[in-house]
Amino acid sequence: MSKYEPLREHLARMDDVVWAAKLDEVESIIGSNLPRSAREHRTWWANSGGSLVHQNSWLDAGWRVERTDLNRDVIVFRRLRIGGTSIANQSQRSNRADRNPQKAAEKRLGREMVSLRQPATVTLRAEWTTLGDVQKTPCSHSTIPAEAGVLRFAAMDGDDVKTVMVATHSVQHLYRALRMEMKGMDGGAENRSGHLLIKKSGFDPEKPIECDVVKPGNAWLLTDGRGRKANLDDKTECNLVAQLLYVQELQSGRKSKLLQL
Repeated sequence: MSKYEPLREHLARMDDVVWAAKLDEVESIIGSNLPRSAREHRTWWANSGGSLVHQNSWLDAGWRVERTDLNRDVIVFRRLRIGGTSIANQSQRSNRADRNPQKAAEKRLGREMVSLRQPATVTLRAEWTTLGDVQKTPCSHSTIPAEAGVLRFAAMDGDDVKTVMVATHSVQHLYRALRMEMKGMDGGAENRSGHLLIKKSGFDPEKPIECDVVKPGNAWLLTDGRGRKANLDDKTECNLVAQLLYVQELQSGRKSKLLQL
């Protein structure tokens, strides 16, 4: 029997539509401590089901988690079906589902969609590396990586600072192209990205342009409390990081542009 079977039985017997349960109360029902993740991550209380035995305990009883407040150790359950789920009928429904793969698939998809439709929060933590004035910092400088990254260029626009975000497969290549454009050097096709950057950004190549970069390994994507390093070598993910950084610039009240070259 599953460790969480007593929770399923408890919910199946309840007549209420909503149950605001304290975590200590849940532990008392199952007769053991909840894992640490249950007290720290609200994703533990998602309604995904599938192979997640603890989530199936409330989903199979006809309930779902409506809200989590881990600061107060409270989980709010809401009944999905009036009248609950009979324990005696549970095995019968399971057997019917086994005989009808289509209905089983529909049931599984329905559970997954409940989780997918939960509010999601995606945030970014990034560390900038200063490259400095583009006119003064040579392309051979050790801080300029050859690999992919997100560049932020900044220049004065009247009394304000204007920034430009660019995701690139090669930081060194784009930086070199911009330097050549600012110095009026003819680099042929190699210089095209530098020309486009000046044209689309509206920067004056005669004035100072500062540059910072987010290098590979210096960006983390956080989704509902779970984080991982962003893969800047992946074009789609690198563009996502640039977009999130662009939004942060706007939220800071700065003039900013997001460019694709």
